[in-house]
Amino acid sequence: MRQFGPVRSRRVTHDVMAQFLDRLKSGELREGDALPGERALAAQMDVSRPTISHVVGRLTEAGILKSGQGRNGNAEVISIWIPEWLEEDTNEVAGDLSPEAIFRVLEARKAVEPRVAQLAALRATDQIYDEMARSIQLLRKQRNDVTRAQQAEQLFHRIMWRAAGNPSLERMMKGLEAEIAPIHELMLRTPEDYEAGVELHEATLAAMMRGDPEEIEREMVRHLTHFEMIVEDSLQRTPRRKLPSFLMPLAGENRPAR
Repeated sequence: MRQFGPVRSRRVTHDVMAQFLDRLKSGELREGDALPGERALAAQMDVSRPTISHVVGRLTEAGILKSGQGRNGNAEVISIWIPEWLEEDTNEVAGDLSPEAIFRVLEARKAVEPRVAQLAALRATDQIYDEMARSIQLLRKQRNDVTRAQQAEQLFHRIMWRAAGNPSLERMMKGLEAEIAPIHELMLRTPEDYEAGVELHEATLAAMMRGDPEEIEREMVRHLTHFEMIVEDSLQRTPRRKLPSFLMPLAGENRPAR
């Protein structure tokens, strides 16, 4: 297990919790994983042991950890699902969410994420592809739980970002994800959108496994365009700025059902 990083801000408890949640969202902590002991975690993060105890307690309360069940009596991950109340405790206050601000974030994501997917296809291992396939299975199973479905959908992308092997790009994508989080649930708003979302993830994974950069770009653009059109339909707005051709929707792309 990759070590946790030292906390260098004044919001110590917040940032310790954020590290744990980030590992869960990215698939780096999975059910059955045993955490290092509290003393070791405190040393890795350069925080006090009571801070670690408090965060472990909150994660236990949330049903994510079970204390004393791991090897050597350490806490063990028993669920990857993050309840909304715990997520809200660590979320930053939302900034400008005007339609134009949303479209700018979507534009940024479409400009970057296809390149990230191409890098991931160059560097991904069979284990990574297995993890991405499992995230799609989770997405299929969680159609009756919007919160878990969103996490499964995000898990697919985060595994891909991690596979690209470029921490700077990974941080960039996480930042864009945080900006779009308040409207992310629109991706799965109807049964038709849900099925389309599953198909888009499967097609993206298949393209990555085949390794053709042009096919990967086409599938990623189709994937992201679908979400953009859902947002446009929900907001009853379209972007005011003209998009360059490489960011335009694909010809024949159907608009999502309302």
